[in-house]
Amino acid sequence: MEGIKDWVALLDEDEDDYLFWQHGFRSWATHLELHWFSSVHAFLSAAALGKSNPVALVIDGVVPRGEESKWLSTMLLHPSCEKACLIMLSAQLEEPQHQTYLNLGATDHLIKPVTVEELKSTVLRVSGHIADKR
Repeated sequence: MEGIKDWVALLDEDEDDYLFWQHGFRSWATHLELHWFSSVHAFLSAAALGKSNPVALVIDGVVPRGEESKWLSTMLLHPSCEKACLIMLSAQLEEPQHQTYLNLGATDHLIKPVTVEELKSTVLRVSGHIADKR
């Protein structure tokens, strides 16, 4: 699979968020490609057909409120996610929720970036998690 870049799956319903994140990866993580999925189902369908697995999943708002832990556990057990970093995003970081995600096996739980500086910091953090996992 020479020439194929490692890639990150962004699971987010909002295409504008994807464009924002895409700017971040093209600016500060050029060694990675960003692929967008508007739902968990879209990601799992593509993963079943894909030739390579993502090195990270960034999940934002694609699971029903209150079911994040259940979906996180499901994603961590999926074959396409076995070796991927799994990053959960939230509008706010609440310690009990943060600790629950980490205890379940998430690599990190971050505040969703809304400014370019926050985006840069978050993209670099995701990229760093990927490097650490290798």
